Amino acid sequence: MKKSLLMLLASSVFTLTACGNTADTGTETSNNNGESAYGLDENMRFTEPRTISVALWDRSNERIPNFDESYWADWVAAEILEQHNIVIDWSPVPRWEEGEFQSTQLAAQTAPDIGYTFNNAMVTTMANMGGIHNMYPLLEQYGHLLPNLNTLLGDTFLYWNLDPNTNELWSLTGRRAQDGGTVTFIREDWLNELGLPIPTTTEEFEATLIAFRDNADQLVENPNEMIPYFLTNDVAWDAMGLFDSFIPNDVTEREWFVYGFDDRRFHFEDAMREGARTLNHWFNEDLLWNDFVIAEPTIGHDQIRLGNVGSFHGNWDLPFRAGDAWITGMRENVGDQANFIPINPFTNDAGVARMFMSNPTDRFIFFPITNDEPLASLLYLDFMSSPEVLDRLQFGIEGVHHEVLENGAFAMLEENDDHVWPNEQVIPSLRNFDMTPTINGIHFDQTDPTRAAYTLGLGFPGIDSDAVLAALNTGIDNSQIFRNVITPIRHSEEGMSEPLRDQRDVLLHRVIAATSPEDFDATFDSMYQNYLNLGAAAIIAEREEAWIATFGDVDSMPQ
Repeated sequence: MKKSLLMLLASSVFTLTACGNTADTGTETSNNNGESAYGLDENMRFTEPRTISVALWDRSNERIPNFDESYWADWVAAEILEQHNIVIDWSPVPRWEEGEFQSTQLAAQTAPDIGYTFNNAMVTTMANMGGIHNMYPLLEQYGHLLPNLNTLLGDTFLYWNLDPNTNELWSLTGRRAQDGGTVTFIREDWLNELGLPIPTTTEEFEATLIAFRDNADQLVENPNEMIPYFLTNDVAWDAMGLFDSFIPNDVTEREWFVYGFDDRRFHFEDAMREGARTLNHWFNEDLLWNDFVIAEPTIGHDQIRLGNVGSFHGNWDLPFRAGDAWITGMRENVGDQANFIPINPFTNDAGVARMFMSNPTDRFIFFPITNDEPLASLLYLDFMSSPEVLDRLQFGIEGVHHEVLENGAFAMLEENDDHVWPNEQVIPSLRNFDMTPTINGIHFDQTDPTRAAYTLGLGFPGIDSDAVLAALNTGIDNSQIFRNVITPIRHSEEGMSEPLRDQRDVLLHRVIAATSPEDFDATFDSMYQNYLNLGAAAIIAEREEAWIATFGDVDSMPQ
């Protein structure tokens, strides 16, 4: 445990120079009735109720079809009404279509007062059209009223996207805690059954997949359902470990910025080409899920739970999550010996199994220009960042969702036939991620790292805590994180996230599953040129210009 904890702490070491400071203007003056100039009493409660609409990511869980009608939504609404006299009007947002959904809302000026998204380019695009509040003056005016938000995020994350030349800050940045990046998982019981070692190189990994395929009748009940390596239609994410291995070991900070617009690394043309070539070979060798292009990912997830999948790549904690039940569900169908273990087999040009971890940021929180209650909105974010609120949201109700150990760690309780949660109290996302926009991960990871490490290990009912920490550490080993780069706004990126994403996915689907090895390069060249012409080339060129204008003709930013 001590070694795992040290690795966990090491993953949190990420130093940046703050790009601004919250204002500290002292206590607000009061009028003759003792009311604050902001309409707040001495207890930070509005003297007259304020109403704000708030985005609420919704997975349409079968037990909670409408998340805005859940226990959690009702609890938050009641608590913030009591504490701040703020009335919450929830605005459900489909989790998996959040970018497109909120983009449409913003364009129509029907977005809720508080939105959050992974697509910050969308926020910037709308900001340049006059549709988003600049958060910088709001933090300068009200920052001293937000102790919980300041403690949880600090200047680093509050001002992550600040343009220091213009003081434009179109979004606040949520924090991702205890991140182990992405990891490849492989069936430990299949390796044992065939007497195979854990693969440690790309070549060994391919040989292992072939062994799975050739021994399907020994490993699964129905050999025709064997899937040696699982992909969904989001190929660039599901094969990220493989694609990363084709990025040169000596890639510079400048190159990472210039080619880093796409969070799937797609602007690294050679890496995408060679990764896709490998997947094309595997597809033709019947090592991939044949239906990855056309089938819904959930169908493939069922195959994992049925025990038919040999390996996959994803978030370091993905197979442990109770809501997905990949390992626990598989064990119910196959037996207790069934297990996935984390590996990092893809080696680069220097023979290093290197992974590139993204910055420790999560969602970007924005206020549409139609928001006429910015203080109430900021107080909502502060309320949602308080330790007491996050304890309830992330770990649920004591005795129902968790128990508290003597060392203060939260041990999550397994839901089973003898211990069933009321439907409205189901937690549909890990640690209620969908409704806690300022933090993704255990909120006290920095203030109490020892308790957080124990809590993390005990956060997945039915999974051994050592297995959880082993996956975390595998994602950290040989990982690299590049620093945050701030340059003036790059207009070539505006509105291009979705078109380029769609073009990227079409290209990968075509060259992997519908192209012969002989035609691979010609098809890739033609389709990648279309991708560049669509807007990628302009983005790369403008990023190069922005880097030189900001830092000079150098490969690294100043220390």
